Amino acid sequence: MVKAPSWLFPPDPAVQRELFVLGYRNLASNRAARIALPALVAWAVWSTAPTLRLGLWLGYMVLLTFACQLLLRVFRKPAALVVPGATALKRWQLLHTGLMVVVGIGWACMGLLFVPEAPFQNMILVLVFCGILATSAMSTGPSDYTACILGSLAATVVFVVQLPVAFGAQAPLLVVTFSLYFLVLATSTRNVRMTLLEAIHLRLANAKLAEQNAANTLRAEKANRDKSEFLAAASHDLRQPVHALLLLVEAYRQQTPAAADHPLLGHIASAGQSINGLFNSLMELSRLESGTEKIVLSTFDLNDAMARVLNRVRPDAAQKGLALRYRAARGPMFSPLGLTVHTDRLLLERVLTNLLSNAVRYTERGGALMAIRQAHGGQGLWLEVWDTGIGMAAADVPHIFEPYMQIGNPERDRSKGLGLGLAITSQGAKLLGLQLTAYSKQGRGSCFRLGLPQAMRKTSFGMQTLPQPIMLPAPIPKLAGRRVLLVEDDAMVQHAMQALLSGWQIDLRCAARGDIDHAVAVCGTDWQPECVLCDVRLPGPLNGVELLELLLVHYPNAVGILQTGEPTISVQWLADDAGYLLLSKPVEPSVLASTLVAVLAQPEVSF
Repeated sequence: MVKAPSWLFPPDPAVQRELFVLGYRNLASNRAARIALPALVAWAVWSTAPTLRLGLWLGYMVLLTFACQLLLRVFRKPAALVVPGATALKRWQLLHTGLMVVVGIGWACMGLLFVPEAPFQNMILVLVFCGILATSAMSTGPSDYTACILGSLAATVVFVVQLPVAFGAQAPLLVVTFSLYFLVLATSTRNVRMTLLEAIHLRLANAKLAEQNAANTLRAEKANRDKSEFLAAASHDLRQPVHALLLLVEAYRQQTPAAADHPLLGHIASAGQSINGLFNSLMELSRLESGTEKIVLSTFDLNDAMARVLNRVRPDAAQKGLALRYRAARGPMFSPLGLTVHTDRLLLERVLTNLLSNAVRYTERGGALMAIRQAHGGQGLWLEVWDTGIGMAAADVPHIFEPYMQIGNPERDRSKGLGLGLAITSQGAKLLGLQLTAYSKQGRGSCFRLGLPQAMRKTSFGMQTLPQPIMLPAPIPKLAGRRVLLVEDDAMVQHAMQALLSGWQIDLRCAARGDIDHAVAVCGTDWQPECVLCDVRLPGPLNGVELLELLLVHYPNAVGILQTGEPTISVQWLADDAGYLLLSKPVEPSVLASTLVAVLAQPEVSF
């Protein structure tokens, strides 16, 4: 069995559907021509053509017009469908091919209007017929080649048979001419059809590729969301053992003075801190990339924010013997009111802290400088971090904001960082809508510039300065005898907290459920807590915030502190709304100590 060429009968159903819709539209667009053109022909030959023949021909053409309208009406719904059925396509091809043959014969019957004594009118009929063949080839041929060829062939045969009536001895020459004309049209139509099929294949391939890309994008976005949701869900469980490890190391150090200086204990604490740092960095980068981090806008003084950043990094700089300076340009705009900005304070401070910490980490001599300058053109501010560190080559600068990218650390020495700080900084800057740029010279140092647009500037503000943590050495006599209720469902963390707080001589009782009756029963009738350390996620009917609300009603003199192993941003708003301090696990023992001292120590005691 001989296989039909693909340009004649495309095997792809999608291509066949495209051709069907195109043929339907072409048939619909020729409605006016099917009425106007026979009328013009009749008007041109009215004076010479036999009246009966002319009337019959016009009646035939009117019937064909109704037949075309009927075909359009029958296939109106399939043409409106995005994917017409295979049965509709087959019916269309059969009916459309038959209609084109009948229409072609109808136009060929113009030969019945030939009159030997009217050469001008005869030539008009010949020209109209040639035009009809060309129009059919260009409009019907590309979408339905079979119908076009069969219709044109039938029309040509019927028409040339009538040529001797009008042209006599010249009729054979016209027959040859019309035959060549038909072959040329058939070849041209074939070429146009092949071009159309290539265009349809290309468009369908592009559409399929676009669908695949869209599907891949959706899958990637879903995978990213799933990853972030998994990390958020697993965060609590993953942080708990690290939290317990750090607490147990500190408890052991305090309870076993002889082992306090043992190098293995320091190595264990260092490993725990390394795990904690890596985990926190991965969580923060994942949260920023996933878009789950929400901007919390507030109006605050930029000088105070810069001071807090400097205080966080100053101990690291002092340990390395580096100078840490801060400089703000002079002028009216740099007055306290002029340095008031409106953005997310916590996220901006995190970005600046990462930049300054990175500068200190890669600087061995000299120091680092934080500066505020007016941007060129007076549009906004530049927050800059300069260092006299190792710098980097110009070719490396575009890549430093990529995750895990570290210059000069091929051995992946963790003491030189994890390669996530600048990636987190870049994502945070994007989330704030700020432009972060870097300039560096190898061996001379680097400059990181954060551009604050003019729209973030404010002229008035109301703010409250947050107290800085008080770092106290162990033992801590100010905590001796203080009554603390710990609500913690994780047995390992609960044991670690008991070991550590007992070493601080705190009178500790522990509850393990989000149940007010259970917590009150743990306290008993002769004991009232001065502070309640409560985990956010608890088994039982109440979460940590709800339980704290009820406990502080029952014990009005107590202070409530929340702890969480979940991403801080997910519960920070909840804690802020309730008015509670939130500690994020793993909690450094020194931070926990300073916090308890701040809320439990007697007012007259100074530190």
